[in-house]
Amino acid sequence: MSTPEESNYPARNHALAEALAWISKFAHAWKAIEPRPQSLSIDGFILWGPVLYEQHRNEDPVALATQLYGKSGAYFKYLYPGQALQADDALPF
Repeated sequence: MSTPEESNYPARNHALAEALAWISKFAHAWKAIEPRPQSLSIDGFILWGPVLYEQHRNEDPVALATQLYGKSGAYFKYLYPGQALQADDALPF
């Protein structure tokens, strides 16, 4: 029988933890590149991050952020709320 302390904590989901760590590394790398980080909404990565992870999970998230920086496509409006999409921000996601 489990103790009360054991029953209060769910089993750790390693796949979810791995995905969240990858997405976090990508988001922080993107923010580090951003010349105006105050214009970036990290909340946009809640939507875009899982898509990227599914497509690029075997790639280095920091290198991918460097490669994709400025090309967020349909996710631009979530990353930069209130800003207009530029032609070179397009990416077919």
